Amino acid sequence: MQKPHIKLLSRHHCGLCKEARAVVEAVEAQGLCTWEAVDVDSDKALLVRYGMDVPVLLVNGQELFRHRVSETDLKASLAAQLSGTGV
Repeated sequence: MQKPHIKLLSRHHCGLCKEARAVVEAVEAQGLCTWEAVDVDSDKALLVRYGMDVPVLLVNGQELFRHRVSETDLKASLAAQLSGTGV
């Protein structure tokens, strides 16, 4: 089965975004996902949609977390998605 792919919507100089990035990096290091960071300030549509409301974690296109995420919560959400029980 393919690993879930996380898209971290964030911006520079954002403390919460740095925290979310560290969580995602830790989960990726455990082999549980792949991920990419997207700067909302570089995409007008994302900037309009999310504004200052970041970070946002999208997993396979579905929003899972906004503002704060813990490693425990992210791992549980990924496990639920892999098992097909939802998020």
